Amino acid sequence: METIAAASHECNRETRQEFRATMDEPYHFLASGLPNVFLVGIRYYRCECGQDLADIPAIKQLLNLISRDLVEKDSALGGAEIRFLRKRLGKKAADFAKQIGLEPETLSRIENDHLPASERTDKLIRLYYAVASKDPVLLGQLQINLDQKLMTWQRIEVPPKKIVASVRDNEWTPVAA
Repeated sequence: METIAAASHECNRETRQEFRATMDEPYHFLASGLPNVFLVGIRYYRCECGQDLADIPAIKQLLNLISRDLVEKDSALGGAEIRFLRKRLGKKAADFAKQIGLEPETLSRIENDHLPASERTDKLIRLYYAVASKDPVLLGQLQINLDQKLMTWQRIEVPPKKIVASVRDNEWTPVAA
């Protein structure tokens, strides 16, 4: 089912079913562009047309939380994750490719999972994101852990872990999946 903003949908408000995402039944946040992001504590609605409409508070904070989780993860970045970080920076693929020293076609193959990112490219994307995003939390953590992160990087092909975030009083926190 496609996730769309409640304000832009035209189904009858009276016939929508309201749900609250729980740990047992989290909301699958496909609109993030990542297949493994689930949210807890939000309200969402299911329309008679079959579409889900999510009421997601503090969206910028949530997207920052997801970005930090990706940059700090121990395994290699996947294509969708690299695309997510690039889009969070508001970069066109051709510009981003140039900035990290890749041909646009190579970046496209990486983002579409036709080619894994090399260790060097993976590290550069993480560092570039941390600096370009100007995220103070991420920059502070990277400053402390930079040597360890760069020295222990290894290509581990693991399925993406389930990212779960919970909202309470418009504040997002990560939840162990």
